[in-house]
Amino acid sequence: MKRTLPLLCLTLFAVVALFGTTAGLAQQPPTAQPPAAEDEKKDEGIPVASDLVRQKCVSCHRADDKNRMTRISFRRTTPEGWEETIKRMVTLNGVKLEPAEAREILRYLADHHGLAPEEAQPAAFEVERRMIDYKYTADKDTEQTCIKCHSMGRVISQRRTKEEWELLIAMHRGYYPLSDFQAFRRSGPPPREPDESGRPPDTRHPMDKAIAHLSTAFPLVTPEWSAWAATMRPPRLDGRWAIAGYETGKGPIFGLMTIAAQGDAGDFTTDTKFTYGHGNQSVARHGRSIVYTGFQWRGKSDDVREVLFVDRDWRHARGRWFTGAYDELGVDVRLERVGGDPILLGDAETRIKAEN
Repeated sequence: MKRTLPLLCLTLFAVVALFGTTAGLAQQPPTAQPPAAEDEKKDEGIPVASDLVRQKCVSCHRADDKNRMTRISFRRTTPEGWEETIKRMVTLNGVKLEPAEAREILRYLADHHGLAPEEAQPAAFEVERRMIDYKYTADKDTEQTCIKCHSMGRVISQRRTKEEWELLIAMHRGYYPLSDFQAFRRSGPPPREPDESGRPPDTRHPMDKAIAHLSTAFPLVTPEWSAWAATMRPPRLDGRWAIAGYETGKGPIFGLMTIAAQGDAGDFTTDTKFTYGHGNQSVARHGRSIVYTGFQWRGKSDDVREVLFVDRDWRHARGRWFTGAYDELGVDVRLERVGGDPILLGDAETRIKAEN
C-alpha cells in the first residue's frame, strides 16, 4: 500500500489537470461572447471523412452527428505536428497501428487538417530545422510562457479553437507536471505599475494571457485555410527541375533534379545530381518524397532530409536539405522547373569583371 499511494496521488493529479480548467486561476472574469459568436463557434470543427481515422481513434475521440471528432476536428497543424501526435497516441495511449496505417492517417490529417501556405511559411524555420534566434514579437508574455519548454515554432505552426488551446495546456499539466513550475505558474506578484506604453498593468494569470492571445492569433477557422482547402489538389511536379543552393562552408551548388510521380496521391521519386561551384565535387542521390496539403514537400535522399515549399503554379520550390543527425548541417535550396526559357541560377565566383 505504501508503494501504490504516491502513484495513486500522481494519477489523480493528472486526471484533475487534464479535465480541469484554468478558471480558478484567472484574475479577471472572461468576457461574455455575443450570441452570434457563440453560434459560429458551434459550427467550428472539421468533419473526419477517413474511415481509418474513425476506426483507430474513435475509442478515445468520440464523434458527433457531423462526424467531428473530439480534439482531432478542432486542430490544424503541419505533417510533423500530426506525426508527433500519432507517436504520442501509440506510446502513451496504446493505440495499435501498423506502419502503413500510421502513414495513411498522417497523410489524411496533414491534407485535411493542415495549414495553408500563408500559415505555414512563418513557421518554416521549425520544420526546416534552421538554427536561428527567432523572436515572437506579437506577444512577449505568450512567448515567454511557451519557450520555457520548446521553440515558438511549434506554437505558431498550429491552429486551434479556444477550447482546444485550453485543453492543450491541461494536457501539458497532466503529462508534464513540471510545466506548471517552469511556465504556467506566476513568478512573483502581479504587476502593479503601468507598462512602457502607459497602459494599466495586465494582472491576468500567464495561462489566461496565453490562451486569450493564441485563440485570437491562431484560430481554427481562417480565411487562408478556407480558400486553400476549397481549391487544394495534388501537385503535378513530373519533369526536370534546376537546382541552386548554398551550403555553409562549401559554397554554392548547381544541378538538376528529375521528379517522377508515383500515382496520383502526391508521392514522387527523385534523381538528383549537383556540383559544388568551388572544387567541382559532384553528388548523385536517389530519393522519395510526399507532398502534403498540396505544397509541403517532405522527402529523403540517402541520409539527407528534404523540406520544401512548392508554389501555387508548380514552377518553383524553396526550402532546406539537412542531415537527420545534425540539423545544423544543411543546404538552402531553390528549385526551378525547366522549360523553354533560360534560367539564371547564380554564379560560383565571388565577383564578376565588368566589361567597358
